[in-house]
Parts: sequence; C-alpha cells; structure tokens
Amino acid sequence: MFNNNIKIQKKWNGKIPYLTEILPEIPTNTILYKKLTGLGATYGELKAQRHSIIIEPNKPVISGKCTDPKHCNDNLFGVFEGVHSDDIVKYLERSAKQGNYFKILTTPESFLKVKDAFEEIEIDIRNSCFLLFDECHKIIKDVNYRADISLPMDFFFQCRYKALVSATPIEFTDPRFEEQDFHSITIVPDFNCTKEINLHTTNNLLQTTKQVLNEMKDADTPFFLFCNSTDTIHALMQQLGVLNESAVFCSDKSVKKLNKRGFCNVDDVWKPTLMQRYNWLTSRFYNAVDIELAEQPIVLLLTDCYFAEYTTFDPHTDAIQCVGRFRNGVSSIHHIANTNHNFAIRSRDELKGYIDCSEAIYNQLDSLYQYSTTPAARDAYREAMECVPFAKFLNSDRTKNYFYIDNYVNDALVHGFYNNPETLCYAYAEEYTVKHTPYNYAIGD
Repeated sequence: MFNNNIKIQKKWNGKIPYLTEILPEIPTNTILYKKLTGLGATYGELKAQRHSIIIEPNKPVISGKCTDPKHCNDNLFGVFEGVHSDDIVKYLERSAKQGNYFKILTTPESFLKVKDAFEEIEIDIRNSCFLLFDECHKIIKDVNYRADISLPMDFFFQCRYKALVSATPIEFTDPRFEEQDFHSITIVPDFNCTKEINLHTTNNLLQTTKQVLNEMKDADTPFFLFCNSTDTIHALMQQLGVLNESAVFCSDKSVKKLNKRGFCNVDDVWKPTLMQRYNWLTSRFYNAVDIELAEQPIVLLLTDCYFAEYTTFDPHTDAIQCVGRFRNGVSSIHHIANTNHNFAIRSRDELKGYIDCSEAIYNQLDSLYQYSTTPAARDAYREAMECVPFAKFLNSDRTKNYFYIDNYVNDALVHGFYNNPETLCYAYAEEYTVKHTPYNYAIGD
C-alpha cells in the first residue's frame, strides 16, 4: 500500500480550506489520513454528485449532520436504533422518484438494515454507491467491547467504490487492504498546528480536578470535561458541588442510569440548549460530533487508571479528537491523570512476538485436535484451544480477525503510556507541546 502526500496551506485570511478545495472527491480504495479534524471529509461526500452511504461511529454524529442547516438540501437520512428497513425503503423510493442522490448515514450496527433495504428494491450497493467509513480508527479502538463495529467490513471489501477516513489513523494489518491495492492519502499541513497541553499527573484525581478548576474559576467560558465513565462523572459532580451547574452527554443506557440517580440534565445527543457551565462527555462524543460555540471553551480530559482504566486517553487519537470537536477552537487543554506502574510497557515488536507465539500454540493444538482418534481427546483439545490467548483474536468461524489483533496491540501500547508520568509526557510530546505539573498528595488525603 503506497502513500500519497497532499500539502494543505492556510488561506489569505488564516482559515484552513475545506478538503474539497484540494481533493474534490475521495478516490476509491483509499484510506484518507486527513491529520486535521474539521477538514470536511464527510461534508464533501454529502455534497458529492454520487450515491453515498457513510458509516459513522455512533448516533450523535448522525443526528448532528442530519440537523445541520448546511445539509438541509442534501437529502440526508440517518439510520440507527429505532429506524427500520421499511423506513429506509420509503426513503430510497422517494429519492429515486425525485431524482435525488441517496445520502445515508448509518451506525455500523445498523448497516445490515441499509443493506436489506437496498436488496428489497433490487439495487446493488456494491456497484451503485460510494461506501465511506468515517472515523475508521474507531474500528480498532472499539472492537474489543463493541464487536459489531467491524461487521460492515466484509461487505465493504466487496464494494467497487469505497474508502475510509480519519484524522487520527491507526495502521490496519488486515491483508485485504494490500490484496485490493488500497493506497493512503495523507493531508500534510504546511504550517505549524502543534497545540499546548497542560498535563497534570496526580495521585488524587478529585483533589487535582478541584484545584485545576478553582484556578480557572474566573474564566468567562464554559468547561468541557471528557471522561469515559458515567459513575466517575456523577461522583465528581457530587464531590465538586457542581450538580446544578452541569450537563452530561452520554449513551442512552447511561442517561437512564443518571435519571434513576435523580440527575436529569442529560442526553444521548449533543444539544446546545442543555449546555451548562460544566459539560461532561463520554467516549461517544470524542469523535466526529461538531460542537459550534461562539466562545472557546476550556477542555479537561480525566483519567482514573485504578477504578476505571477505560478512561485512559490515547495521546495520538482520543486527545486530538476531543479537542477537535470544537470548530471555533479551545482556550486551553488539560489532562488530569493518575498513572499505574502495573501497566506493562511493551514495544510493538514485543506484542507482535506474543501474538505470533500464541498463534503457533493454537495451531499446534488445532493440529492435535484434527488428528485425534477419540471423542474424549477431541473434546480435551477443543477446550484447550478455547483457553489459548490467541482464541480471542478469532471470529466465530475460527478465521483470524485482524481488527481484534490491532485493538490488542493499540490498547497495550496506550496502557504502557500510563505506567508513570514520564512515559505519559513522552507520548504526548509526539503530538503536543507539553507543560507537565505533578500533584502528589499525602497518603490519606
């Protein structure tokens, strides 16, 4: 897979041009590494003179696009939980009758409904639509707890017109990319776009968050706090005494959880009308959602490696994406995190060696299983195969799932960053100018 670099320069007025100004259409069999958030890759595809199906990571992104005035004449149709194949069929028939291009945005989990609707009206997606997987790094980031996010990929590779896009790419190892001659296009900024981040490492997340917020209490701008745990968010709101000044944006399941606890200013879709002084967002709002504000907010990323290790932020993807939600920029960025020396530091080569060894062990057991002569022996080898670490990288038909493997490697690398403050600083220094402030409180505080 070869890479083609395209430079992008700022306009005379200092603004960054839309992607369509330097790349009118995304070519097929392309992985677009746009490097900068907000370049308008999805915008360009929604305006393109062709039928498009865009796979978005979750519902808030789709809801935001479908209600955006910029697309009021683009015939957009969102598909997620609660939208059925019959609804999609009616949209397709209406669009065909009116001579409009199909512009469907769907979650990965709802893609099957789109496919069924096209089959019902006897239109072959594979030869008639451009299939774009937006924020494609999420396939790797989320597949360990959200297996269905990779479901459209088998069909994706059957399509004639297709591409993937992300501002924060993670390398895919699936051999089908090579087999189908995919190439990458990297948008290279011809200007300095490095941001400053204030990294606050601590052994007391609550106290440090309280101190950092107190230092900025006079700021005339809202706070946006990203944390991938509604339990942690609710606890912090209570301990900080900001329940009445807060809004939370999270999954529908977490909305119900917070409602049961008596907190009602919460929604599963970003709504400016709900915005408060303190706005808390879980991981479904890290990517693709456009938050357009007149002011430049203060952004805080919160990580607790001990009680909620899934609140870690990847400096190369998550942190960049969170900051990129704000189309008018941000006034400052802060990451408050504890570290855990039990998180192992392993190189990519070490992780690859572990996977290769696990696969060799699995294949040896499989060979013994195939040549077993008694039912008892076959049962024993089959159960042993299910216990081998490599088994978690396989599909139900025992074929290798490269997205699971990529996820394992990425997760292990990110966890290694949080082994100690120095490794986390080093990881951030590859993308940001880092201002590090350690906070160490006496044990028992």
